[in-house]
Amino acid sequence: MSDEHGPGPSLRPTAPSTLAVVGLAGAALTLLLVARYYQDFPNLSGYNSLVIFALTALLAWLAWSTRRTLRPSDRRVREGAGGAPGRLDGPEHALQIARFAVLAKAAAIAGAAFFGAYLGFTVWLTIQSERLTAAADDLSAAVIGTIACASLTAAAIWLEHSCRIPPQDDDQDAEHPTRP
Repeated sequence: MSDEHGPGPSLRPTAPSTLAVVGLAGAALTLLLVARYYQDFPNLSGYNSLVIFALTALLAWLAWSTRRTLRPSDRRVREGAGGAPGRLDGPEHALQIARFAVLAKAAAIAGAAFFGAYLGFTVWLTIQSERLTAAADDLSAAVIGTIACASLTAAAIWLEHSCRIPPQDDDQDAEHPTRP
């Protein structure tokens, strides 16, 4: 009873367990590498965190605008300014939402991996900061990087959630939209 073209494409939401495993793997790998090769690492810079915060802002804006497009407020729907929730005006909009969903999934996984890496770095630097002056100097940049990566992961999850199209009821009038 399968379709002759096979099952349709699907993109499942990123599981929290996936993010946890990726983050823990990043932390473990970083702890191992930093413990062995810290003297060969370049100094941590705050500029890396600025780039991550900029990506976070971009993903948050995409999430906000996508959510606004797919779920117009009740007031806008009542006044006729917005369409029914979840109605896309053409295939180009559906493709754009699908691209945002893929971007969000990739950013969530990358953010979790870098969060783990920065967290492993932060843990090691915290332990070594009393013994090594360079570790004490790098600690603030590592903490800021950890926060930046956590915010990137959160913004990516928000974008992924915003890309979900609300269920549609074809029998319902546009005057009485369903509430998501």
